[in-house]
This record gives sequence, C-alpha cells and structure tokens, in this order.
Amino acid sequence: MKYMSLCHLRIICGFLSMPKSHLHLLNDFRRMKRLLDSGAVFCAIDTETTGLKPDENRIIEIGAVKFNKNGEIGRFSTLVNPRVLIPSFCQELTGITNKMVFAQKEFHEIAPSLLDFLDSSIIVAHNAQFDLRFINAELARMEMDALANQAIDTLRFSRWTYPENEHWTLQFLAKQFNIEVKNAHRAEDDARVCMEVFFKCIEGSLDRQKSIH
Repeated sequence: MKYMSLCHLRIICGFLSMPKSHLHLLNDFRRMKRLLDSGAVFCAIDTETTGLKPDENRIIEIGAVKFNKNGEIGRFSTLVNPRVLIPSFCQELTGITNKMVFAQKEFHEIAPSLLDFLDSSIIVAHNAQFDLRFINAELARMEMDALANQAIDTLRFSRWTYPENEHWTLQFLAKQFNIEVKNAHRAEDDARVCMEVFFKCIEGSLDRQKSIH
C-alpha cells in the first residue's frame, strides 16, 4: 500500500507508538553496498491492508521477492482472508475485492510459509515500519514473537541518496528510474519495484558507500 495520501496519513496517525524494539532497522546507508557485496540475502516485501492501523486493521495481501547481489532468488505472494470487509477505497486502489479473499487462507494459516520464506534474510520495504508493524501485529494475534529480521527502509534510503527529490513515493521513484510497474498497489509487484529501488539507491550513492575491505 504505497500511495501518497495514505503514506502521509501513516505518519500523521503515529505508528511510531508501537514498540520500536520490534523493529531492527539498518540506518547506516553508507554500508549498503558492502552488505550487498558480502553475499547477504535480502527480501523485499510489501503488504496490502484494510487500513492504516496495525492494531485495528488486517493484511489482505503479502508479496515478497528474495534476492542477493546476483539478482532475484525467489518469490512469495498470497492473498489473505482478513475476516473483515475490505473498505471500498482499498478495493478501488488495489483491485482486491471481498470476493477475491473470501476463500483465501487467514494469516495464521499462511504465516509458517511466510516465515520460512523470510528465514534470516534482511527485509527491504518502502516505509518499512508500516509493513513490519502490520506483520508483527498479525503475529501477536497468534501469540508469536515479532520478526527478528534486520530491515532496510528504502523510503529513508532514497531520501538519503536523493535529497534533491521533491517526492520519494515508490511509484514516483519507479518513474524516475524508469522501473517498469506492472501492477501498482499489488503486493508482489510493489515488492519487486522496491527491490529495484534498493539497487538504484546503492548505485546512486556509490561515492558515499564504504568499501567491503
């Protein structure tokens, strides 16, 4: 769910009130190329939800793209039955309808597959706090621990790399970098675009990246 109006609302609504200890963000962006070159495995992830509040709203779709310095390794994508009606504005934005999720598995049923896919990879997401807090809220409903994975926020990374930009939304960056958008506001494609933005941020900050040596 990476669109300008809700992106702004996410900040206004104060999601930072959720425990920061559940987030393991890597903020030294000078080390991103070194991390990539080290052979680390990353997983770009995106969620579509019924709203903006993790403690009240639910996930309706999760998409993830696993990759390393050599490129894409694998993908994970699934619709999720939220057990609540999807608001009309979310249906209009994502194209995900109540009928589409009616027969889908609930989060607790897909969680094992998701966690297996994520494994110990470094999570990459655009406005990562949003996606991580939604996933952690769903895990909390299952009385499970929050994700322990380290994470990189490409929203922050892009602001650091391209401070001259007027906007840093995922779709704006995709247009700026001529990244093909196949299915905007759907989780799997947004995750793929996020991966491409991550690479572009490293490429655009090579003069500030620390060597692996």
